[in-house]
Amino acid sequence: MVFYDCFLREKHKLFLLKSHFVFFLALLLTLIISPSFFDNSFAQQMTPPQQWKKFADIDMITCKSGYLLLQKSNGNPVCVMPSTYLKLVDRGYGSHNQSMMEKNPEMMNHLMNSMATNENLMYHWHEMMQKNPTMMMQTMNDWVSQIKANPELLKNMLGPMTSDPELREKMIHTMKNHTQMENHLKSHSAWMDSVHQPMMGSGMGQGMHQSGCMWCSDYEHYQINSHGMMMHNSDKMMDMIHHVWINSDITKDMHTMMLEDPSHMAMMSNQMMEPMLNAIMDDADLREQMIELMLEHKDFMNSIRHENPQTDH
Repeated sequence: MVFYDCFLREKHKLFLLKSHFVFFLALLLTLIISPSFFDNSFAQQMTPPQQWKKFADIDMITCKSGYLLLQKSNGNPVCVMPSTYLKLVDRGYGSHNQSMMEKNPEMMNHLMNSMATNENLMYHWHEMMQKNPTMMMQTMNDWVSQIKANPELLKNMLGPMTSDPELREKMIHTMKNHTQMENHLKSHSAWMDSVHQPMMGSGMGQGMHQSGCMWCSDYEHYQINSHGMMMHNSDKMMDMIHHVWINSDITKDMHTMMLEDPSHMAMMSNQMMEPMLNAIMDDADLREQMIELMLEHKDFMNSIRHENPQTDH
């Protein structure tokens, strides 16, 4: 019995020691963790103006996931959706702060996605790029590298060009003006055999994005002339684009987003098909891949045969 009492006393002491250890460990962790950790956790539950009064530092202010932080013209911060962010900056209700965005990768990624899918903004982006040979070369070099690493991306670029009748006509004209491509096609036995085949049944009844093409991605062809491309303040938009261009990593990410979106490629092809196609046709490997894809496109090859006087229609 005495032995059992001793056992219970020792067990109780051990329990007290463990309890004290857990208490002191929790206290130590509380002291070690920075108070800013708790401030930031509560910041999510506070409005931007409330955070502004508490922190007085724009970089300390946080927004809910999916929202962007914008400093309005009067200096006050506000959290808005990415599409709203672009409208407010365009209209002068707030200023784009690239430094602030780069400190928050999640916000920067949401902004880039919104920019890449904004037709008006991308119209200005393409216009500026055509006036900037350095940026044009960087964009084309990025795309060639990305397509060579992932050949599936070539389909996103060529799908709209080969499927849309107007873009297809521009594409064929660009190919004819590219000496290397012309010579390659004339010496390509499969191409020459296909060109001299009779016209095949059109696939247009299946939907324009398919148009006799099994590899073409869905896309919506942007009718540039039917949309008002002028923004309220194009200078502000161009200034934002310029700030993005300065950061080569962010610019490369934007180029990837563009290339991964067939709808964007359709719009871009309408504005600047020649440099896009020339970059592909200048590379021997991509030139061959391009020919193989065109040979699999029924309506595109019909257009080629239609222009060939030796084809039996």
